[in-house]
Amino acid sequence: MKAKEGFVTFLKEHHYNKYEIITFKRNFNTANMNPNLYWVELALKENSNIIINFEWNAKDKALYVPFHDTKDRSIETLTNYQKQEILLREELYEVLDNDVLSMDVNVFNHAISISLDSEPTFKKFQYFSDKICSVLDKYPDTWTREAHVDFKVKRERKGFYELIVKPSTFNDSNGSYRYKQHAIVANNYGSVKAENIGHFISKEFTKPNSPVYLKNIWVNQKDLNSFYIAFEKHEPQEKIEGDRYLTKGVGMYLVKMNYPNLERKTLTYYDYKTISRDGIFLYLIDQLPKDYQYLLEDS
Repeated sequence: MKAKEGFVTFLKEHHYNKYEIITFKRNFNTANMNPNLYWVELALKENSNIIINFEWNAKDKALYVPFHDTKDRSIETLTNYQKQEILLREELYEVLDNDVLSMDVNVFNHAISISLDSEPTFKKFQYFSDKICSVLDKYPDTWTREAHVDFKVKRERKGFYELIVKPSTFNDSNGSYRYKQHAIVANNYGSVKAENIGHFISKEFTKPNSPVYLKNIWVNQKDLNSFYIAFEKHEPQEKIEGDRYLTKGVGMYLVKMNYPNLERKTLTYYDYKTISRDGIFLYLIDQLPKDYQYLLEDS
């Protein structure tokens, strides 16, 4: 293949005997519409755990960088990034090893998944946040956003609580969706707690041919078992067969409850006839007491 021969020549001239070619294949598709692009994976010979990948433009004999991407995408930069990623991951494991059952770190997605014997307390969240932040601060060019840290109990697919850790080196002042430091958010699925809440909401509020669907849970940032829960009310729109109907969302309920008894404290209904469905979640956030809000207000 002429394209691969050209790439091998490039490696010999600029990176002699440093990399092993793992993958070199044409990457033409309807998205790029460029027959000269190839997908390349290289392994660093001195450390085979370091694998980089990129698109190669065989015509230009250069790494392909989209016009909107302003980052340095040279082979050296990609390699150094992978080295830093490995060091960062190893340091996180070292710092947290005695505190967790298991852990998975995804640097690309800025996500960490931690498995524990039991759900963390508020004090434990602060402890983990400080420890994780102390590591992320050392790698500002590798970990470039807030970390989403999922805490799950043994055998859960996903944890109920997710902790937001913002490195001190991360500046989100121009962002439109900014988390508070140490913010705690809830996942609607995957955990025992989420399944219990979803089952209770469905059983308590579903009417014949008018189901409800759990949409969001807001956690009190100090009292971790106090929630505001949003669930959408549906009504039948069209009969399809027998007693089955197509349904459509017509409004949103917001209920305050404590776990595990799930006793109703307050209940408010917002009809889509008066409040747009598209903007309902931002509207609901504005209705929440301060202790349940995890986003920074725009200055």
